[in-house]
Amino acid sequence: MASKSADVRPKITLACEVCKERNYITKKNRRNDPDRLQLKKYCSRCNASTNHRETR
Repeated sequence: MASKSADVRPKITLACEVCKERNYITKKNRRNDPDRLQLKKYCSRCNASTNHRETR
């Protein structure tokens, strides 16, 4: 069985850039997207669509 650190599609957490709340958990392909993922998602705490960035 492959270890978690060598996993090609690891789970990542997305945090709101405005309020820093971690709202979403998703997966990404490490080979296709080696840099940090940034998506525009809805934040219930800010009550608006804001940029969410991958956290470690």
